[in-house]
Amino acid sequence: MPRKKLLISALAAAAILMCGCTDISHGAQMSVPQTGAVSTQGTAPAGIHIISPDDTTAAAEYSPTEYAMPDTDAYHERIEQIRLANGVTGMGIAVFRDGDIIYADSFGLADMEAEKPVTKNTRFRAASVSKLISTVLVMKMCDEEVITLDSILDTATGLPYSTASGDVKLRHLLTHTAGITDTYLYEWGMTERYPVDYVLKNSLTGTVPGEFYNYTNFGAGTMGAVIEHITGMFFHDYAEKVLFEPLGMDAGYIIDLIEDKESCAVIYDHDGEVFNVAEWGRGREYYESFGLGNSYLAAQCELLITPSDLARLGTALAGDGTVKECGGKRILSQTATDQMHGIYISTANYGMGLNVRTYSGNIVPGRTLCGHPGNALGAITGLFYDRSDRTGIAIMTNHCNYGMNTDNGMYSLLDDTVKDTYLTFFS
Repeated sequence: MPRKKLLISALAAAAILMCGCTDISHGAQMSVPQTGAVSTQGTAPAGIHIISPDDTTAAAEYSPTEYAMPDTDAYHERIEQIRLANGVTGMGIAVFRDGDIIYADSFGLADMEAEKPVTKNTRFRAASVSKLISTVLVMKMCDEEVITLDSILDTATGLPYSTASGDVKLRHLLTHTAGITDTYLYEWGMTERYPVDYVLKNSLTGTVPGEFYNYTNFGAGTMGAVIEHITGMFFHDYAEKVLFEPLGMDAGYIIDLIEDKESCAVIYDHDGEVFNVAEWGRGREYYESFGLGNSYLAAQCELLITPSDLARLGTALAGDGTVKECGGKRILSQTATDQMHGIYISTANYGMGLNVRTYSGNIVPGRTLCGHPGNALGAITGLFYDRSDRTGIAIMTNHCNYGMNTDNGMYSLLDDTVKDTYLTFFS
């Protein structure tokens, strides 16, 4: 069999198994029961507490202050040491403050065989950070009032989300409390081409929506199906039309929508598999073979983007929903941006918003950081920011060891890089 077919075959078998981000606090697919009334008071059982869905966290009032750049040569050397210590093949970072990218850097190789270095133009697969950006797309529909956080999903989409245990609302889907789990049907969906309604009916746990937290890639992936049913557009085309094209970003959820395909970093999995994203065959024909309304294999992990463009989206989430470096264009209302950062669930290591995690002092002491980590196919990624002073960092790789800081459940690469960045630029 030709190498390309072998590559795609290996991907089909392996990618789903590692698609998106494993929940480090509880473990993927673990559900923790909530008993008693939903309240901001009382005792939280088993490390989880469901908080009022109306509780949102507004971006702090912010006035720009004078700023002096640190010694970036010394910083580059320290990040290079962190990269090597964590077994990273290629890596890109972008640091931002008050809507501006103030520093971007590249390390290692985008393609080992070709000895091609990572550059500031290298596009990486975002893994589970995709969930955060996909939620922006869902919240845009909320801004347009075609759906609300309290919309019942089977009514809004015609898909079988709800069960006898209760109606699944959009807010449940975005907080991993919809009672959905990752089954073998999801894992096989890439090759067997199961329709989303069939997989969904066989993935509902039957738990009461809103009362169990179960981090799930399939559940997050169905954001794509929701968008397709509401808009009548394929998920990847909707993202291109309402987000990436208006911002002038060469980014997207399928390789067909990337203009500079050769800029995509090759991915190196831990089992020795090599995935050349520019040639792996997961393009328009691949995803559209499911038919309109069946997307569940892109929204959770497939975004291809540069670290700087990911950071630019981060500036909007850290601020008021506008992207300063893209002409001040608004991607979300302030209300929608604040709703994303509400703390709806609390776990041992983070609070959970609408696919946004909030880390209160356990990554950088004294700082509350929001964002999302990702790991898939050997790569680790992350986007983290502090809404109080609109600072943050995007980190993307094409291979990394899966070491963790056991004190906060964060991948060591992300933990070390974020700490050093905040100490260097924002202390």
